[in-house]
Amino acid sequence: MKATEEIQPKIKRFEDIGKIVLSMKSIVSLNVQNSQKQIQSLRDYEEEITSSLKMLLSYFPDITLGFEEGKKGIIVYGSEQGLCGLFNEKIAKFVNETFKEYEGLIIVGKKLDDTIRDRKLKSFAAPVNYEAIYSYATELLEYITQIYVSKKINEIYVVYNQFLGVGKYKPVYRRIIPFEIEREEIFKFPPVTDINPEEILSNLIIEYIFSNIYRSYLESFLSENSVRLMNMNNASKSIEKNINSLEIEKNYYRQEEITNEIQEILTAYKVLAGEK
Repeated sequence: MKATEEIQPKIKRFEDIGKIVLSMKSIVSLNVQNSQKQIQSLRDYEEEITSSLKMLLSYFPDITLGFEEGKKGIIVYGSEQGLCGLFNEKIAKFVNETFKEYEGLIIVGKKLDDTIRDRKLKSFAAPVNYEAIYSYATELLEYITQIYVSKKINEIYVVYNQFLGVGKYKPVYRRIIPFEIEREEIFKFPPVTDINPEEILSNLIIEYIFSNIYRSYLESFLSENSVRLMNMNNASKSIEKNINSLEIEKNYYRQEEITNEIQEILTAYKVLAGEK
């Protein structure tokens, strides 16, 4: 009886942990579903912004973008929480291998911030739920605008883990400032507009940068949560396997106890029968 009493609390602990994992899985799964619904529409929106920039520059060939190259600022996206394996370590290694010279790093995510130690310009929190991405991207855009206008940096890159499927991702990078737009000399007469073309260009550039920052957040968030979901699925299977193993062990000891009890009864019976 003692053996089965010792095993039952272990089963109970695994069952309690399993309930926690199941609750976390539902949240992570919802994050993955929401992000997947938005990622393609956001990619399409980026293409629309790029197309609008191309059209504007073709309409008004005298407009110059006015970008400069030089001091690089690199936005690196990681995770705020754990349970996502080597997600942060891989992106940190990718940055070290890809960029040799840069002014500094802008880190997104506490776990990544703990991984990268040197040459940090500023650190930002990474979103832990889908709804927070917009406000986080807005805050980061404000900071990027400040350091760009102050000429602290001239070039801006984004580095993130791109989603490839549940539990699958790859580190990628893109330069979002300066960017190259092909001009097409197909419009002899520009359209009549009440708005200054430079103002339209400025707004499009801001929208272009914001969409890239937002998409990088979303790609990283989706990749991170897909890895976490895979790890939680594995954890659930492991918990279920442990519970089954303990149940088998408990049944074995219980059967052994029953056998011993029967044996004791038979022995006692033989003794009493012999006395008669």
